[in-house]
Amino acid sequence: MPQCEGFRRYGGAFTLGPVKWEQCKEEAEFTITVEQDGKPQTLPCCKTCWQEAITAGIRVLKIEPLPVK
Repeated sequence: MPQCEGFRRYGGAFTLGPVKWEQCKEEAEFTITVEQDGKPQTLPCCKTCWQEAITAGIRVLKIEPLPVK
């Protein structure tokens, strides 16, 4: 299975140090299609990042499970 392409932000406003973005280390279980900058974008996604997208108010257009090998 491919790796999830979600990213998490660490550091910044109320913590010491600069903002740092790290790619999620989980395996993708779905393909998620979201709207970003007015355009649809499809990426591999894990359950955690799918929930974070919903919580963050990102518009999810479609979610499909990846085929099981």
